[in-house]
Amino acid sequence: MIPWAPHCCQDTGPLVHCNCWPRAGPESGPRGTGATEEEPPMGFDATVLAAVVDELDRHLRGGRIHKVYQPTPWELHLLVYAGREHLRLLLSCHPQGARLHLTQVVRPNPPHPPTFCMLLRKHLEGGRILAVRQVGRERIAHVEVGALDELGNPATYTLVAEVMGKHSNLVLLAPSGRIIDAARRATEEQNRYREVLPGLPYVPPPPTGKLDPAAVTGEELGQWLARAGVEAMGRPAWQFVLDAVDGLGPLVAREIAHRAGVGGLAGNLGPAELDRLARACRELYALVDSRAFAPTLLLDEAGQPRDFAVVELRHWAGATLPVDSVSALLDRFYAAQEERQRTTALRAELRRVLAQELGRVRRKLQAQLEDLRRAEEAEPLRQKGELLMAYLWQVPRGADRVELPNFYDPEQRPVVIELDPALSPAENAQAYFRRYQKARSGLQAIREQVARSQAELQYLEQVEATLAAAASLPELEEIRAELAAEGYLSEGPAEEKGRGAGARGAAGGRRAGEGLQGSGQPSRPLVVRSSDGLEIWVGRNNRQNETLTFKLAAPTDLWLHAKEIPGAHVILRLPPGVEPPETSLREAALLAAYFSKARLSANVPVDYTLRRHVRKPPGARPGMVLYDHHRTLHVTPDPEREPFLQQALTAAGMAGAAGSDTVPEG
Repeated sequence: MIPWAPHCCQDTGPLVHCNCWPRAGPESGPRGTGATEEEPPMGFDATVLAAVVDELDRHLRGGRIHKVYQPTPWELHLLVYAGREHLRLLLSCHPQGARLHLTQVVRPNPPHPPTFCMLLRKHLEGGRILAVRQVGRERIAHVEVGALDELGNPATYTLVAEVMGKHSNLVLLAPSGRIIDAARRATEEQNRYREVLPGLPYVPPPPTGKLDPAAVTGEELGQWLARAGVEAMGRPAWQFVLDAVDGLGPLVAREIAHRAGVGGLAGNLGPAELDRLARACRELYALVDSRAFAPTLLLDEAGQPRDFAVVELRHWAGATLPVDSVSALLDRFYAAQEERQRTTALRAELRRVLAQELGRVRRKLQAQLEDLRRAEEAEPLRQKGELLMAYLWQVPRGADRVELPNFYDPEQRPVVIELDPALSPAENAQAYFRRYQKARSGLQAIREQVARSQAELQYLEQVEATLAAAASLPELEEIRAELAAEGYLSEGPAEEKGRGAGARGAAGGRRAGEGLQGSGQPSRPLVVRSSDGLEIWVGRNNRQNETLTFKLAAPTDLWLHAKEIPGAHVILRLPPGVEPPETSLREAALLAAYFSKARLSANVPVDYTLRRHVRKPPGARPGMVLYDHHRTLHVTPDPEREPFLQQALTAAGMAGAAGSDTVPEG
């Protein structure tokens, strides 16, 4: 039994493999209860690994490895030809997604394979998979490969997958049991229980010291509980099962407690309850040992994957989706998880870039407005020059100031004029005229700069509103592609940087990345039908607004937009010569008001006009338009009071959309 080793790996960082965390038993210290023991992500416990190993062994045994890839530092792909088909085995030691299973996902590979990948190719390519097996009840799998060693003799290499959350690793072992290399190396300073370095004997992670789920008895559970101490007595019964029994995850521990009909705290469990828990555990694990798996995806309220299991869960009250195979189950779940992670990361990055650019533009605009104020105050300079020329005979040579009557003032109050003593009175007057001309000549340029900065600020604020309303990864990727096309981000998806100073200050809105197209499938606009059966289109971002208004809408269609508020372009499709029905017009206005920054306001003004009265100014940014011949309708976009709006939001998956600023004329 391994004693608790405090402070041995607290500062090793997220990529260090360490197995000296408390895993033994209740006597191993306060953390030995398992309350803080590292669990695999979601439901990947030993029961899932048993199902995966069973499936892999059946499909891959005897298969030949013809290619090895390492697309990321923590993920391997082994291409195997088995059973007259090409299969792809994924092995991952990612801290949040450690796993192994067959996959349909093909990832791009780096231009130069990592060293670990090259070693795997050297020893495993061309070899045959002899077996895939699980080590006891552990979350450790061995992929045994028969190949030829460096001398051409038959040898068996072992690829070890340790699926243990942030402590996961992939280790290649030589026939002698020594380590050839690992995805994550660990030195003695990083892990005092074992070193994971090339050339050293492989030492498996320390045993858990927990009870065997297939043979556990109520008496053993009682002894464990007695040793666990007061802290364990205050934990829920299912968590006590999780701490005491080997190979279980939280979901299966809850299922055991549910099947045993045991609830409450562990301290209240008597012999009868402990016997029921032990019997439920043995019965459930009998399903695992007999390979009676039922791969199931567990869904949340929105129908998205939330967790997974390979045995029937009677305690799960939410929706479920049976899946044909364990690999398909894991492929689907982790694809959804990765999309959520990418969505979160991309949203955070876009927010950071927008906050940075908004701050830059606001500071620049403030400085320009100050320059404009000074330029507009140039008229007093001309007046002082005129006064000096009119009263030259009253200005003494060498004076530093003079007080003269001000005939520009209706009350003829005198004005004090500052002078340069080194200049004559006439030369001082000319100096004032030169300062006036300089200020006047820069006034128009400053006004143009202010107009450009105000337009850029409006555009960035609109993109910020669009980002807040975006609900899916394709929508975020379109926002990113738009910002890249406008020069705010670099073309590379992993190198999102602000624009250079030259691009920011380019006259006429020159774009550093013009022509860049977003990757992947574009998101689709919202399309609903009004109560009168007319189609209503709603743009979800600036690109969709541009497409709807200028490529898809007919000149006779009705165009709607929240008045002087960032929001979506809305199109009400109308046959030529047909007046819009009042009900359809109001419903389209509700959508325009809701998909804008004023969605929480009452009596939102919505302008509407025929599409032929909407045009894009030359050089304008995406979604920026001018329109005229418009009328205004006021609506309150409250889904609770408007059944049509609620139906439209349901059709949109409750995903908001926002478009771009517009400027009405007249």
